[in-house]
Amino acid sequence: MAPPVTDRGLKSIVWQKIKATVFDDCKKEGEWKIMLLDEFTTKLLASCCKMTDLLAEGITVVENIYKNREPVRQMKALYFISPTSKSVDCFLRDFGSKSENKYKAAYIYFTDFCPDSLFNKIKASCSKTIRRCKEINISFIPLESQVYTLDVPDAFYYCYSPDPSNANGKDIIMEAMAEQIVTVCATLDENPGVRYKSKPLDNASKLAQLVEKKLENYYKIDEKSLIKGKTHSQLIIIDRGFDPVSTVLHELTFQAMAYDLLPIENDTYKQV
Repeated sequence: MAPPVTDRGLKSIVWQKIKATVFDDCKKEGEWKIMLLDEFTTKLLASCCKMTDLLAEGITVVENIYKNREPVRQMKALYFISPTSKSVDCFLRDFGSKSENKYKAAYIYFTDFCPDSLFNKIKASCSKTIRRCKEINISFIPLESQVYTLDVPDAFYYCYSPDPSNANGKDIIMEAMAEQIVTVCATLDENPGVRYKSKPLDNASKLAQLVEKKLENYYKIDEKSLIKGKTHSQLIIIDRGFDPVSTVLHELTFQAMAYDLLPIENDTYKQV
């Protein structure tokens, strides 16, 4: 269950940015919207807000973009999705033709940089029904007030695979991780110095170089940001092998005890 958004920490910062860049951007007094989410944005919103928070922002229904839905042509839809072919194709199916449109109009907000190929695909198919199409640069999930995770489930396999044929997959994974880390820095308004430990593997050094390059590019093209030079913060990237013991230590906390004794799944305990 997400904490109140008044709590301080990363969860609150993420929610306030989503509120400002998504909901405030398309809000009209007295107008209700339907919200469409994909798998990642569902987890993202669930981590930092509650349904009552969405109701306060004019959202009456939240639906899964991947599932079949009944058309509601008298209402506008807010799409908060990842910039992937799967999510974009689902959006395009909702606006196949004017007579088959599921909703009155669409506001699209991508979590991260959207490739030109997908933008052009949207523009060619249904540009007249789109009221907004923006990127908000939040491509990570805040698990706790000072803890976040990236949406790269195959990272461990590709980064540590001894199979040479996985080299290309590793490069793609590294790019995705670097881009998502940059969105963390952007959300916190930081342009940190990047430090890394190079041995025993080169994973940390490769990732650090990618992050440094992408940070430089991001702040160079972001006209709204007042941060152009380096801030005082430091981003330290180390390999998991740097501290293997912590993965097998048992924390003496109530949180660890709760996970030991209760059937908690996805950070949620359901009482039957």
